[in-house]
Amino acid sequence: MPWELGAGPEATVAVDDRGIIVAWNRAAELLLGWTAEQAIGRPCHEIMHGSTSAGTPICGPDCAILECGKRGNTPRRFEMLLRRPDQTEVWLDVTSVTLRDSGRTLSIHVFNESLSVQQMSKIAGEVTQRLVLERASAGPSDENLQRLVVDRLTRREIEVLKLVAAGLGTNDIAAQLHLARVTVRNHINSAMAKLGAHSRLEVGVIALKAGLVHLH
Repeated sequence: MPWELGAGPEATVAVDDRGIIVAWNRAAELLLGWTAEQAIGRPCHEIMHGSTSAGTPICGPDCAILECGKRGNTPRRFEMLLRRPDQTEVWLDVTSVTLRDSGRTLSIHVFNESLSVQQMSKIAGEVTQRLVLERASAGPSDENLQRLVVDRLTRREIEVLKLVAAGLGTNDIAAQLHLARVTVRNHINSAMAKLGAHSRLEVGVIALKAGLVHLH
């Protein structure tokens, strides 16, 4: 029997301790692309197909988040990429809580489109316009953008740039590449200067447009 969530403004989903979706509100239909009729009663992982920025699956029959929920310590916040039924993708901030209802454990997940992705989408148009103008006057064609980036940047700058575009912060990049934080910042600043970018977000967008990294 479906569990009632009410008509809240945020996309909210309830999953029981078997991993079955038991509630799916109207906001979830609008954001995630599945109707409540399609989602309720199905295993959560069959609907979500969630993954990390590196493409590592989050959802599956042996869901770690579900197991945490059974122990009463569901992760409070995480990010994931979800593929809608129409094959479009959406980056999500997920806030979760676990509660007991009539003797069963329920994981309540509240989904919001990731703010960082919204920011990147907003600035992408501005960056694209500027790049187009530069290419029209003296710059390379779209097909040569990747070569331009590769030619201008060092191998280490490109490694750092890929992680910036994937949404990692300075500390995470430093840890992953075994570098000092100041070294990471220097590589980012150097890449920004060489590519004419005015922010980390812009240089990340350039990396995405050049095909150096794919967020799926």
